Amino acid sequence: MTDPKRGERPASTGPRRADAVANRAKVVAAARTAFAAEGLSVSLDEIARRAGVGAGTVHRHFRTKAELVDAVLAAAVEDLVVAANSYAGSDDPGGALREFLVRLVTEGAAAHELAARLQADAGKVEGSVAELDRALGLLLSRARAAGAVGPDLNERDLAAIVAAAHAAYVHAAGGDRAVMLVLRALD
Repeated sequence: MTDPKRGERPASTGPRRADAVANRAKVVAAARTAFAAEGLSVSLDEIARRAGVGAGTVHRHFRTKAELVDAVLAAAVEDLVVAANSYAGSDDPGGALREFLVRLVTEGAAAHELAARLQADAGKVEGSVAELDRALGLLLSRARAAGAVGPDLNERDLAAIVAAAHAAYVHAAGGDRAVMLVLRALD
């Protein structure tokens, strides 16, 4: 119910103040570290303390913990997009694709574990994932053009290879060596 003294306060759609942007980034960074170390049981108040901001600041930016988790996941995916784009300029497109896939699997495993703990009604990070798909598609097309992977290898095949590499990586007998064995499917 809306407090009659305050009325409804719609989310701002205008540009954010620089300090608000910086505070949001601090909260996401603190949450990312806390979730990685301790899981989702970390309270929003504890995240505020770690970020060096007040609890109200956290609650202004994120109405629920699920929104904060989504922001953390989006930040992890955005980091992978930046990495994929940095590999796109490589003189060795095949090597760049392989190196990025290793990074995607190993760094993505932590984000996947976090995402798996989310409630069914939590939000999505589709925009960031779509950007990652585009960047990965560019790496694949460059590797195909260079003859570093088979000409018939497509995005769906690559998604299956990534899924298999992820499963191998997180398996009790898996790890880095298992990822490399799976990535031989690119040959």
